[in-house]
Amino acid sequence: MKSRSLIIALVVSVALNLFLGGLIVGGSVVARRLADLQPPPAAGQRLPLWRAADDLPPPKRRAYRQMFRQAALETREPVLQSRALRRDAIAALESPGYDAEAAVAAMGQARAKDMEARSEVEARIMRFAATLTPDERKLLAAGLRRALAGQLRDPGMPGQRRRGPPPGEAP
Repeated sequence: MKSRSLIIALVVSVALNLFLGGLIVGGSVVARRLADLQPPPAAGQRLPLWRAADDLPPPKRRAYRQMFRQAALETREPVLQSRALRRDAIAALESPGYDAEAAVAAMGQARAKDMEARSEVEARIMRFAATLTPDERKLLAAGLRRALAGQLRDPGMPGQRRRGPPPGEAP
């Protein structure tokens, strides 16, 4: 009787382990497939700039992300300086001897540091695009449009469509 119950316990244990193993493997396969099937972001939803190359073939996508990582590392110092300048300017608001002009100057310096870093990253993206085929450049352009959606909009009133020629142009 003792060996029979041991055999039953062993069979139940093996069956349970197989079930749990299948559940784990099946769950990971389903999770990967669901991640691949995620819909693209809605028109007004922005992507991070490093994801602009999501639609490129895998080797080009990896090269883009490697270039982007390198650019981020090399522009890290101006970004950190910008953050420190902004923190200091905001902290100065709480001081009794608040100097508005000094705070404005600090915010201007922070903005200049941000622009320095952004200009370098954007220049690298444009240089990277030169390594792509025309079809791949179209894919990257679409990704950049999604990533920069808010910055590429027409500067009219929110919620209104502009009519007529742009300002400064004759009809």
